[in-house]
Amino acid sequence: MRSTAIPAVDEPRPAPAARDTDAGDPTWAGRGATLLPAVLATLVGGYVLLSPRLVDVVMRPGEVQYATVWSLLVALPATVVVVAAVLLGARHPVGGTILLAAPFVAVPSLGWFPYGWLLGFYAIAGLAARRRVRDAAAPALAVLAVATVFAAVDVLGSTPTGAMQAGAPHGFDWPSLVGHTVLLVAVVLVAAAAGAAVRSRALAAAAGDKERRALAVESVAAERARLARDLHDVVAHHVSLVAVRAESAPYQYPDLDDRAREVLAAVAVDARQALGELRHVLAVLRRTGDDPDRAPQPDADDVDVLVAAARDAGQAVDVSGEWGVVPAASGYVLFRVVQECLTNGRRHAPTAAVHVTRWVDPTGAEPSVGLRVTNDVGRPDGPVEPGRGLHGMRERVEAIGGRFAAEVTDGRFVVEVVVPGASR
Repeated sequence: MRSTAIPAVDEPRPAPAARDTDAGDPTWAGRGATLLPAVLATLVGGYVLLSPRLVDVVMRPGEVQYATVWSLLVALPATVVVVAAVLLGARHPVGGTILLAAPFVAVPSLGWFPYGWLLGFYAIAGLAARRRVRDAAAPALAVLAVATVFAAVDVLGSTPTGAMQAGAPHGFDWPSLVGHTVLLVAVVLVAAAAGAAVRSRALAAAAGDKERRALAVESVAAERARLARDLHDVVAHHVSLVAVRAESAPYQYPDLDDRAREVLAAVAVDARQALGELRHVLAVLRRTGDDPDRAPQPDADDVDVLVAAARDAGQAVDVSGEWGVVPAASGYVLFRVVQECLTNGRRHAPTAAVHVTRWVDPTGAEPSVGLRVTNDVGRPDGPVEPGRGLHGMRERVEAIGGRFAAEVTDGRFVVEVVVPGASR
């Protein structure tokens, strides 16, 4: 069942909610949050695997014998921990730092450590600083702690090119500690600058989207104004002619009986009412956000007036049930649904009675009011192909959190609506 409605103007969809810049932007949350941590974790893990195991057998003072391949029992677990720590640190810097610090517990007994473990802290610090500089505090402190110990004690660091030693027996190695500090500051600053650049591009893109949306809204407003002018020029003109002709007919044809005069008078009243509602619709179409005035809208109490007008026009309508007190928004929707159903009944089944049932459900989380409108249509059962009228009813109902259904059952067209409400 189809009904005539005002052509809709496509409005721009609401822009997605802005992401928390502290938590990252779309670029960071996508590629940056997965690809970069994976690359750094792979590089650090490869560095650890390529670092030979130091066999603590001193051949001559100052000489160390190397094994070309780590023992699998030592290399693989350490590498897994390093990779997992860097991946974890990309989202949880403190947790990744703690996990990466666990292997250092074995350093006193080994007397050496893979230098890649220290680079893992650098990787976590860089990933954290790319999001927020303060998030890099935990891995930065871990870098300084390991660098300080490495510069002070007699411990070897294993690298792919050989062993490194900074502390005793040469004394505290200040240049080593200063070098690590400078490198750490450089990593944090570069990472923070890169993250700021990514967020800046994301904010610029968001600003562009808002500007495009503003232009789209402006074009919609202009299109609405054009529609309002067209409707006024065409529809209002013809409806006003109907009212004028109905009012002037008794004077042009003085032989009309009283019943015919009553019918013409009712036609004139309906036409005037239609003009009034049309003006309200045109005002809405022309309205912008700066318009302060609002025309009064019909509510649930006006349904009885609507039904009475339909009966006066010769339509068979029976009403049962009561609603009580209905909120303004729900009342407006119910009025429009009944109005559309009565219009559809006159158009598609003018000789069939329309049955309107009203009810209240005070139970549940919040009270609700319901409406059921039926009329015979003489067509097979099944779903109804929605026209503009049904689309408009569904949109109004669902806009206030209600439920809408329309179908043909036992040869009767049935519309059921449930909206939020309150009883007396």
